[in-house]
Amino acid sequence: MPKKAPKNAFYFFMVDFREEQRKKGINYGKMNEVADAAGPFWRDATPAIKAKYEQIAKQEKEKNNIPDKKYTSTGIPLSEIERQEKELREAVEAELKDIKNLVKLKSFNGEIINEDFYIMDVNYYCKVGSGYLIGESTILRFNLQDGIHEIYHEIVNPGYIPVGYASDVKYFSNELGLDMPDESGRSNYMQILANTIDYLKKKDRNSKILPPIFVMPDKILPVQDFIQQMCYRAGEDIALFRVYRLDSLFFTLINAIKTRPDEGFPKESLAIQQLKKDMFKYTPGVGCSHHEESDKAIECTASRVKRQAYTILDSCCPVVGIEPQPGKHLPADYHMESILIYKEQKRGRLAPSVANARDVACSSIASDSFFDQSTLNSTSDSIKKEQRTYTPLRMPKTDYSLKLRQAPELTETNFPTLSAGHGRGRGLAGSFNKLKLNK
Repeated sequence: MPKKAPKNAFYFFMVDFREEQRKKGINYGKMNEVADAAGPFWRDATPAIKAKYEQIAKQEKEKNNIPDKKYTSTGIPLSEIERQEKELREAVEAELKDIKNLVKLKSFNGEIINEDFYIMDVNYYCKVGSGYLIGESTILRFNLQDGIHEIYHEIVNPGYIPVGYASDVKYFSNELGLDMPDESGRSNYMQILANTIDYLKKKDRNSKILPPIFVMPDKILPVQDFIQQMCYRAGEDIALFRVYRLDSLFFTLINAIKTRPDEGFPKESLAIQQLKKDMFKYTPGVGCSHHEESDKAIECTASRVKRQAYTILDSCCPVVGIEPQPGKHLPADYHMESILIYKEQKRGRLAPSVANARDVACSSIASDSFFDQSTLNSTSDSIKKEQRTYTPLRMPKTDYSLKLRQAPELTETNFPTLSAGHGRGRGLAGSFNKLKLNK
């Protein structure tokens, strides 16, 4: 049986109130009746009176060894919830401070264009309790000067399916283009952790501090849980890893390198919106071979981190005056001539975008504020001949126009006259004779 809640200050006020009313000849039966009558007097009581009864309640708790705590309906102390919320706020503040210190220091020294940043993404079969059953992981390294470097990609086989989650695992394995977990081919988490640490320390082997890993907000918990799983199996300290929000890095970075007031993002929410636009989503050839073969390239973690890096580079490189290189700062088959034309005509535009430049340069309805129309007309023919056309991966491949045939011509002979009969149509046909329209 749960313990009764400790008596509060209002309870002892009600006890005295009932006694005073009894002396006046007013008797109350149950305490809820006393509460209704004493409530208005308690609300209007002076702070001194309330302090008196609060002191009585406190002494009663100390007498009965009752801790002075408040609990939720599930039995969790409110102080514990407040402590967790405080720790979360402090962690967020420390994260933003760490990102700002990193970016501002490198920007002040002029080394920000050579500073490496790491992006990570995972796919998971399902969420089991507070944990995740991870099926794929990718980490990417990039900087503004050199663009994207090599990536570390792993197809993870957890080796088991949690009891009761077989349907979820089967569904998401199909949606994400992953194989079902197989006990015989279970992945070595200790080896994946060793490879991850080696990859993060590739630029500076002697460093004892790992660089932060940047993740989209909706993948922070899965990434943290995956790292925790690997550290648990290897006996490693999870405190070595720092998992930060990618949109916070994007916002801080572009505002640190901007040279004009109309560049960058005035609000951090615009950074996450730019990343969620995913302008390079249907770029073929950026996923792993496994997902490319299964026509699930857009769900590949390797494809996602590349697209996220392309989005950041697409916005930041023009601000610092870095020429985008195909295969490094943007997909390999992007047409550079249209991008250069766009850069020359970008006056007055906020944060020129390579992805948008390709679309605008090839459009016959481009605005005069972006391009000089005479220049566009002189180069549009050469651009259209060489530039690749993007097609969504899920578009049907069948040409249905070949199966269409011309409709035959119809005449009055194809439509016989209606006759009176039994059924739904007899009303009109059977009524014309009764109307005697010829008279």
